[in-house]
Amino acid sequence: MAYLPLLPHRPIHVQALYTVHYFEYAGSYAFSGESHDFWELLYVDRGSLRVTAGSQVRELSRGQMIFHAPGEFHALSAIGVAPDLVVVSFDCTSPDMAFFQGLVTTAGEAERALLARIVEESAAAFSTPLDNPATKCLQRREQPPFGGEQLVCAALEELLIRLIRRRQQPAPPL
Repeated sequence: MAYLPLLPHRPIHVQALYTVHYFEYAGSYAFSGESHDFWELLYVDRGSLRVTAGSQVRELSRGQMIFHAPGEFHALSAIGVAPDLVVVSFDCTSPDMAFFQGLVTTAGEAERALLARIVEESAAAFSTPLDNPATKCLQRREQPPFGGEQLVCAALEELLIRLIRRRQQPAPPL
């Protein structure tokens, strides 16, 4: 009997990375906004933030994240304590990404670890400073660690998959 391969189903596949940032903002920071043709994930690591997403304005605090869909106008401003943010912009054309349209959620321990991994691997793989909000293009290091870019994408894909799974789990019995 011949072996037959199973080709893994990959419902979430990140095709491109645009930026990975870890910003430590001033308490008075404000960004007037933008829209672009790729996804953007914004995670509040410290402090609080007012975020405009399309026609809605939301306040996010430590541990919360929001997703901006391609084409969605978004802006932000610090409120209260100066925020530290993780921002990842990427391309993923999976129909399952519709789940993230307008999503605001709180990161659990596993999601926070994946966000830390994305930042850590990005700092090692890219020469682009992660703390420069004007960065529009990631630059590879001359001698990046083997597989670093793949690990960034793998951690991002796992984060997205975990968030979808978390919402699909039935409520625990009372």
